[in-house]
Amino acid sequence: MIIGLIRHFKVNYQKKLFMTSKEFKEWEENYNNSDVIIKDVELMGVMWDKCYSSTLIRAMITAQHVYKENIVHNDLIRETIIDPIFHSDIKLPYWFWAVSGRLAWYFNHKSQEENKKITIEKARQFVDMLLDEAIKEGNNNILIVTHGFFMYSLQKELRKRKFVGKLIYSPKNGLLYMYNKIN
Repeated sequence: MIIGLIRHFKVNYQKKLFMTSKEFKEWEENYNNSDVIIKDVELMGVMWDKCYSSTLIRAMITAQHVYKENIVHNDLIRETIIDPIFHSDIKLPYWFWAVSGRLAWYFNHKSQEENKKITIEKARQFVDMLLDEAIKEGNNNILIVTHGFFMYSLQKELRKRKFVGKLIYSPKNGLLYMYNKIN
């Protein structure tokens, strides 16, 4: 069995260098609803039996571009939500909000709507469902279009299930990463 992971295409939306906590959340919402920059994706000659996509627009557009059959949309593979670690009307650098939010996620801080435990559980549930459906339907090659930060947890879950592939910490947009099942 081959699992192909693709991070959505690059989003066509700019961020401000400095923003308040409220502006950071507004940026995230706008980013989630923005268009993407379409490019060709090399699918390595694999005949994909099925494609799953996150329900965020950037992943759905990417999936429609790379897979011409029916696409299964699933909330479990949406990007991990990032929240400001605290409320502030003072404008701080974007990187501060992003880094502190991810650190808060890692340590399961109460500021995060979705913490590390939730993300790991989403990845586990998705892989359980994917493998069950693959057995029932006889699918061997499955394509998944998801998001950069969530991909790390998904890769780790696949590796727990004896899939072999390079662990990518910062996946590139619109690039295929393949994982093969070893028995």
